[in-house]
Amino acid sequence: MTKSTLTPTQRKTVEILEALEFGVIERLLISGGMPCFEPEPRIVQAIKLDSAPEQQPDHSDADLTLKIEFGRLFDRLSQLHEGVVDVEVRHNAPFRLVVKRCCKELL
Repeated sequence: MTKSTLTPTQRKTVEILEALEFGVIERLLISGGMPCFEPEPRIVQAIKLDSAPEQQPDHSDADLTLKIEFGRLFDRLSQLHEGVVDVEVRHNAPFRLVVKRCCKELL
C-alpha cells in the first residue's frame, strides 16, 4: 500500500498520523468505511520533554510503501462502516483503534 493508492481522506489520515508522531486522534467519524473530517476530530499530541525531537523521515514520496499498520487500520475502518473511533498513534503510525459501541451492538 502506498499513498498514491489511497483515497483523499485516507491520504489525509496518513499525513495527520505521520505528523502527530505520538498522541491520539479522538472522535474520528467513520462514514461508509472511510475517515470523515467533518466534524473535525480532536487531535491530542504527546510530547516528551526529557528528550530531543527525533529526526523525521521524509514522508512526501507518494509511492513509498506505508507501514503495515496503515493497511490494518483502513481494513478495520471499512469493516466498521459507520461509527466513531479514537486512533492512538505511536512512532508516526496507528497503534491502537478504540471503537465507540453501544450495548446492543455487542449482545
